[in-house]
Formats: sequence, C-alpha cells, structure tokens
Amino acid sequence: MATILSSLSTPATQVNVRAGASQSVALDKQGAGISVALDNASPVAVSSSYQLNLRTARAVLMPQTYDQAGFVPDPVSQWLENKSDDTFSYMLEQNARLTTVSGRFNGVASGVIERFQTTQGDFKQAVVATYPAQSNANQNVAELSQARLNNLRENADQSMGLSVTLASGRSIEFSIKSNADGLSVEASSSAQLTESESRALEKLAAGLEKTANSYFADQRINLDALANFDTFAISSLKLEIKVGEQELNFNINQSHHQLNIKSASGQIDIDVSHDNPGLRGNAAQRNKAIQLFLGQIDTAGNRGGADKELVSLYKDAFSIMQKINTEEDGSDLSTQLPGRAPSFWDDAAQPLLTGLADFNAKITGVVSTPNPAHLQESDYFNYQVSQKTTQQGHAANGSISQILDSRLSAAFHQELKSNEKPVLSSDRNSQSYRYSKVEDHASSKLILGFDKNQLNSASLEKSSDRLLSVSSYELGKLVSTQTHPDKQDSRINLHVNTGPHASASAQAQQRLRMVDSLRNQIFLD
Repeated sequence: MATILSSLSTPATQVNVRAGASQSVALDKQGAGISVALDNASPVAVSSSYQLNLRTARAVLMPQTYDQAGFVPDPVSQWLENKSDDTFSYMLEQNARLTTVSGRFNGVASGVIERFQTTQGDFKQAVVATYPAQSNANQNVAELSQARLNNLRENADQSMGLSVTLASGRSIEFSIKSNADGLSVEASSSAQLTESESRALEKLAAGLEKTANSYFADQRINLDALANFDTFAISSLKLEIKVGEQELNFNINQSHHQLNIKSASGQIDIDVSHDNPGLRGNAAQRNKAIQLFLGQIDTAGNRGGADKELVSLYKDAFSIMQKINTEEDGSDLSTQLPGRAPSFWDDAAQPLLTGLADFNAKITGVVSTPNPAHLQESDYFNYQVSQKTTQQGHAANGSISQILDSRLSAAFHQELKSNEKPVLSSDRNSQSYRYSKVEDHASSKLILGFDKNQLNSASLEKSSDRLLSVSSYELGKLVSTQTHPDKQDSRINLHVNTGPHASASAQAQQRLRMVDSLRNQIFLD
C-alpha cells in the first residue's frame, strides 16, 4: 500500500507515524517537467490506532494539462456540474485548484456524507477547470467541460469509494474521483434513512475522513478509524481506493475482515474470521503470536527470494488485520465483537492456542522471466498461511481443535557467488547464475479435550516437508543440480489421570505440566 501511489518501501510495524511530508511543486520554464521537494518532519507518536504504513519514494502530484506550445493554460474559471452556492460545493471548488492528492481529498470524505444527510437523497457534484483558449467555434466551454467530466468519472487517476449496507438491508454508495481536470463526488441510496441510521452515518463520516487523511496525507491507512462503526445500524462496509495502478479493498462486517492490496510488486489477500471470538487471547498473547507469524514470513521471504517491499507490506497488513477492534488493555474481547467461549472451556488451556482470530493470509508476487536464454525459468513467490479453529460438544464436555497450515512455492535467480539478482541477457558471458526452486509445506494440529469444564487431554501433531532445488550454470552450461529435501513429523499425546484413585491435587498438577509442555508449541517450525 505505498500511498499505494507509486512504489512500496519498507514499512514499519510500530504504532509511531511520521508527520505528513509537506510537498511543493515546480514547473520548469518549458512546462515539461515537475520537480518535487519533500520536507520530512520528525516522528509523532499516535496511540491506540493501528495504521498501515504507505511510505512512498516520491510525492504524488496532480498531472497538468498542456497546450500545443507546451505551457499550462490558466483556467479562466471553473465549471460546476450543478449550480449551487452551498458550502460543500464551494469546498470542492477550492480543493479542485490544489495540485496534491492530499489537498484534493481533504474534507471531501466527511463532506460528501454530510451533504447526503442534508439532501436525504441522491446527488452528484463536480468541479472541472475550464480552458477557453482551447475551445473553438464549434465546441464551447460547457461541451469541453462535460467531456472532461465524463472522462474524470470513467478514468479517474485517484478515487475513493465507500459502500454501506445498513442493518435494515438498505444500501448507500459514496464515490470521490479526481484527475488533472477536476474533482467529482456522487452519493446514492436505496431508501431514505431512519434517525438512528442517520446518526450512525454521522459517526461514519468522521471515521472515513480520518481514513482518507491517513491515506492521502500521511501515506498510511487507518483501518481502525473506519472499522469502529455502529453495528446496530450498519451491518457491513466496503472501502475501495485506487491511485494509478495501485488498489486497496477493505471489507468488514461482524464476522469477517478482508483486506486486498494490489501493487506493482504483487498482491496481498488477508481474511480474518471472528467465528470464535471467545477463544482469542489477551493483548500480550496476541502480540507475541503476531511476532511469531511475522518471523515465519521473514523466513519464507528469505528462502523464496521474495520482494522485500512486498514482504514488509504483508507484515504490516497482517499485524493490523489482527489488531482491528481489539482492546490493548489486557481484556480478552472488544466490545464490537461480543462472544463467549464454549461452556466447557477451561481458561487454563488458553496458552495452548495462538490467541489470534482465525485467518487466511496470502502473498503473491508478480511472475517474471528475467533470463532471455531460458524463458522457462520463471521467478515467482507464493506464500499462504492459515489458522482454523473448531469446537465440538456441549455443556461440560467437548473438544477444541486448532489447525495451522503454511505453503511456500517460489523460484528465483541469483548470482553464483552472491545472493544478488543477476543481470541476464542473451550474451553467453552473462549466463553464470543459480536458479533455485522451493516447495515447502508445514502443518500443526492441536486437539484439546475437556471433561467437566476442565482440560482433560491434549494432542499435537506437526509435520513439515521442505524441498529446495538449485541448478548452477556457468557461461550458459548446466554444471550441477542439487536437491535438499527435509521432512519431519512429530506427535504428542497427553492425558489427565481421572481414575478413582487420582486426587484433585494430582490432576491439577498434571494439567499444569500439560500446559507447560505444550505452551507455544502449536506454532509452525
């Protein structure tokens, strides 16, 4: 998500954010180039908010329209789609004059929702710059402006859309689009809002504005701000942001959070399920589990030659998706995701689970063929990790199983004497390199049994099957192929002695030993 505007650079997983960089734009004398100055401020601490870092190597500027002589024509005026003197239309006119994306979108996200509540009906508004010098006798300014508006709505350079599904089943759509020609907003609803729905939308306006500011101004995505909506009036949200070729999609309802990010480096898909909120751990357990999963993606990235920026983005996204709507004060559950553990649950068993909500997370790098002499040698990186928790039984007896699974499939080129990417061409002298392929699979399954509301048994099965194949070439000639298989399996079964001669204190000691021996063992190796 690098302001998902240009390129992705190494995001950090801290809750510290840097202040938004100020941006200045300068056109050269011929109007043929744009220079950018960034003035970075020192980091500012932000508490109780989980934001995804979208740092980018360059500022995002509004493209300019040039005349045939290569100069930017000065707009004599602005063309308003629907004549109006309301404050929101005035704000659009002012924002449309700005050259940065952050300036263009500032205040528009909350403004479009507030404007919708005022009209209580569908509306459109747009501001388009007019260039009379470019018109002719057969095509007036209004016609040119309408043509530019049509192009803006069909081919926006930057856009933000929000779909809201109300608990009543009604839906609302909001859209903001921007490009060099102007700024456009739209709002539509399937029915008029009730008073409670209107209040919920008011709260949502503030969250959407924070999300927009974080994304376009601070180069971060603040999912927490948007996710904290009134679940009694709103059942689900869908946010879509597009900036150039970069895309972000975030869907949230009471049972699932889904995040999809597309960039030049690849794609990330994360689905977090809240079917078992009563089994989530406290903040300390969740944070420890997150760090373990982040270590695993680092290992997979190094082993599979992954793009480091994409891996870094995945790590931030994974952390944030597990922390949305969770309390950091040590309590077990958020107020937004009410739930309780099964009736047979024994709190003593909590350290045996990961403490995280169930999830399915995938990272898919772009496929390339960097060697023109061997086009069959593709570079790719695919990694997927998941957790699934199920429960059986009722009353005082039952069982809980938790399964972790990871798969890595990758291939990449390296120089013979380093880990750097080689520069390959049809020239035979460039054809000295290593080509590696990786196929890994690991799984872990924990089953906990409960009898009379107490932990009674535990079994853990773990397996890993890893294969690395490396082919080495010198001056285009294959000189060696080596394979490195590694397969491991393990199983642990533990039971509490519940026979007639087993005392309560002895059983308690057995449960303690069971927990101590299996604590944190469910995580993949």
